Amino acid sequence: MKLNGLTGYRQLLRVFVIGCIAAAGVLIGPEARAQALQLSGIVIDGKDPIPGVRVREHGKPDFVLTDSEGRFTLNIIEDPVQHYAVTAGKEGWLNGGVMVDPKTSYTTIVLQKVPEEKDDAYNFITPHKSLVDLREDPEELERLRTQSHTGFEEGCNLCHFEPTCYLCHRDLYDQWSTSQHAKGVTNPWTLNLYDGTDAEGNENVGPGFRLDFPDEAGECADCHAPSAAVQAPGHTDLKVVYNRSLAYPTVQDYKTLERMEYEKLAGSVDAAGIHCDFCHKIQHVEVNDHAGVNGSITLNLVAMEEERQARLIKGKFPPIFVYGPYDDVINFTPLPGSVNTSPMVASYNPQYTSSDYCSACHQHKNKHGLPFMDTYREWKESPYSAMGIECQDCHMEPDSDGFTFGSFVNGDAEKFWTPIGYRDPTTVKTHGFPGATEELLPNAATLAIDAVVSGGLLTVTVDVRNVNTGHHIPSGITIRNMLLLVTPVLANGDTLRYVGDQRVPSYGGEGDLAEGNYAGYPGKGFALVFGDDAGNTHVMDWQATRIVEDTRIKAREADRSVYSFEVPSDVDRVDIHTDLIYRRAFKPLADLKKWTQKDMAVASDVTTVRPVGQLEVSTPSKGLSLRDRLRSYFD
Repeated sequence: MKLNGLTGYRQLLRVFVIGCIAAAGVLIGPEARAQALQLSGIVIDGKDPIPGVRVREHGKPDFVLTDSEGRFTLNIIEDPVQHYAVTAGKEGWLNGGVMVDPKTSYTTIVLQKVPEEKDDAYNFITPHKSLVDLREDPEELERLRTQSHTGFEEGCNLCHFEPTCYLCHRDLYDQWSTSQHAKGVTNPWTLNLYDGTDAEGNENVGPGFRLDFPDEAGECADCHAPSAAVQAPGHTDLKVVYNRSLAYPTVQDYKTLERMEYEKLAGSVDAAGIHCDFCHKIQHVEVNDHAGVNGSITLNLVAMEEERQARLIKGKFPPIFVYGPYDDVINFTPLPGSVNTSPMVASYNPQYTSSDYCSACHQHKNKHGLPFMDTYREWKESPYSAMGIECQDCHMEPDSDGFTFGSFVNGDAEKFWTPIGYRDPTTVKTHGFPGATEELLPNAATLAIDAVVSGGLLTVTVDVRNVNTGHHIPSGITIRNMLLLVTPVLANGDTLRYVGDQRVPSYGGEGDLAEGNYAGYPGKGFALVFGDDAGNTHVMDWQATRIVEDTRIKAREADRSVYSFEVPSDVDRVDIHTDLIYRRAFKPLADLKKWTQKDMAVASDVTTVRPVGQLEVSTPSKGLSLRDRLRSYFD
């Protein structure tokens, strides 16, 4: 077990306590549960009771709902030896709670509604380690010390004048920073498709939205740079957002107060793409065909100036309002005996665990009614939706190591308000948002091969089944594609002559095989192909007026294709190699844009057939790579 600082101490303490309980023979069983401590109480708004509030012991998996009179009764399973936190949360209200003495049997929790006053001049908080060091500004430091009668009891505020996400959620930040969400603005492929450049910066190369619509900004920024597009939905230039980030990048270290103000004016935070503060300001997502902030997302940029000033006077961290999936994120520490205050003021929002939330940017159509992105609808019509399996269950799957990810608060925040206990690790979602990656793709589909030799012909039937993907495969923007390659190999490494009709389409790439061009090879392509009114095919989403073909495989469904090869009479064994590979872009488009892409393996199979028709699974008769087998075919 890896132990670091305070986190390591807490892990050891937790293991030690559990071990002592087990050694004493008092592990919780049915009889012990019957004697659990019972706490009753009421949740009010200061005057009237609030029904339907989720009440729980902080960090525990079970909760109860208040009745029509705001009353609740909560069983505290683990008999506390000191004060413990009981929390309450409901959609539309700020999470709240109280510290309870173990001898207390009744308590009152007061909740406040989410403030209605909006901050029209709100500055989004950078997710990065970007901290103001007021020691470089002694006059401002002295002013704040004078204003604070407590002399900054939370001393980190001297250096961390404006808390950032990195400060308190380091593990989640590290996960997010490697995700495609973090690269929403800076992804070079996105920029190349937006402004019509290639990977080397050459202009007017291949498709580009601004080449087709030079006088329109388009909707790209509504999802890729949402905090910038809030001010002008449907009219925010993604390249301008990117250029601003180059001129005034966020300093990811200590900086002066003056630099912080420059970054606010420049909108430097917008270069962080789909970042923490934006996502956790989403009050509601309406499932429709609009893009992001341009008709789907409703933000709530809550003004908390009164709370900010009250905290400043006390020398406490300024407040940060957020929505999230937890009803027990509270702004006071659940650590007994501590009076420190978290900057986070949270409100429970159940939509954060629903696929509806993801629909904001994973379902919308172009002006001709064709899908720019249709992943949400694919999921909605799949068995996964009916089974209650949400997008977050796969793309934010909790880490199995509960000691590492059993708490979503770490970094500097641990010194203030992280409880000794840990959450159920299955409730702590990771924030890497993996999609079509080498991590997930090998589990996405399976191959089933049936091969028979008869009358001098080898007939190979291939079933490709979408087994573990909650939407079509491939999905996302329409340049995504998969290729199925079927290669029968003899003992000497030669391949059989193909006499069938099913072949890899042109988007598999035409040209030198060594460069990954598989068009015409025995196999099949899986993709959504668009066309326009001029008869062109493989056009981009914004150009599309019609669907040419859609060969993608729906969730839990299969595709079958058949391949025929001539078999010489003296052959007694053929090894049939079947490979399913995924590409992030059509090969001709990638070549035109000078993109480098890797063929990612989804599934592979080797089946051996003998002239008598007997099938067996084997290893290749010669250790040939995929490229060598294909080259043998063309040779």
